[in-house]
Amino acid sequence: MPAGESSNRTPSPTANVAHERREFIKSLPLADIHRHFDGSIRPATLWELSEKYYSAVPGLDFEQFRHYLQWDDNLDKTLLDYLDKFHVPLQYTQFYDNIRRISYELAEDAYNDGVRLLELRMNPLIHRRAGLTSRQVMAATRKGFDTFELEHPDFKVGIIVIAMRNHGGNMARILLREVLGEKEEFHDGVGIVGFDIAGHEAPFPPILFKDAYELATKMGLKKTAHAGESEGPERIWEALDNLGPDRIGHGTSAGQDPELIKRLARDGVYLEVCLSSNLQTGAIDKLANHPLPKFLDAGVKVALCTDNPTVSSTSLSREYELAMETFGFSEADVRSLARMSCAGTFLAGGCNCRYE
Repeated sequence: MPAGESSNRTPSPTANVAHERREFIKSLPLADIHRHFDGSIRPATLWELSEKYYSAVPGLDFEQFRHYLQWDDNLDKTLLDYLDKFHVPLQYTQFYDNIRRISYELAEDAYNDGVRLLELRMNPLIHRRAGLTSRQVMAATRKGFDTFELEHPDFKVGIIVIAMRNHGGNMARILLREVLGEKEEFHDGVGIVGFDIAGHEAPFPPILFKDAYELATKMGLKKTAHAGESEGPERIWEALDNLGPDRIGHGTSAGQDPELIKRLARDGVYLEVCLSSNLQTGAIDKLANHPLPKFLDAGVKVALCTDNPTVSSTSLSREYELAMETFGFSEADVRSLARMSCAGTFLAGGCNCRYE
């Protein structure tokens, strides 16, 4: 720098706008109603557990280890690359104390990002390889969340139990019966509030799970279903007609079908939109082409969510920032979207957030 020249630089208008957006989003109480347990674990925690127990992938330093957990734009290109990120965490989520600790940390990370209402999705069957029962897995999860809720009374959590599509409809019904006693109404603190199916869409149409959803209804659970993420709008139609969900996970391909958009708006079915995840998994080719604005303009109820913050290297505040950057949403638009997202909750007490 030439002598006498000041080192102080005036921030660019773009930098100022980005800072103002972040500060505005930080001022809002946020709700994330679509976040997965195994896709949201701190890399540092998994690294610590790998050092304590055994290394799932020997010979790596921490940065190399992170690649097995988080999406890398330079190396990862496909849905299979995305799904590969879930293998290593499962090595360390088979033990009660680990699940309890991770649940607490998930709540802490969400809280520090401005989230005040969280619904976490979990399939207990995949965490039973060391001998835990489904109820023990759920109890460990509740314990971690209960501890955090007691420390932070302005934070609320509910659990959505997931049945994996590839496990079949009968296993879904068995799972529901196993976790009946973990429902929110049977506990003073956190409990199960909803039911979901997830996993590979193409070979496992929604109708296979019709009986499971009827059972969930009898059990008094709210219902959501992953649909229209990797398959076309016909999968969303099938879910609506056969499962009767209150919400649809992702539902991205609904943007291709004007009649489906009308149906969603008419019936008040929420779409749980996850921008970064949808881009990485190939549900959209670029963020600018995401149908989120189309959904909102048509009167479809939408919740902006994260899906898998660790895998996608994102946070809920970052997803709101992306919406502002990509679609030109105003502060009023974002406040309305945040309010709508919270109103879609399955928690018995409803939305605990207040918006001016």
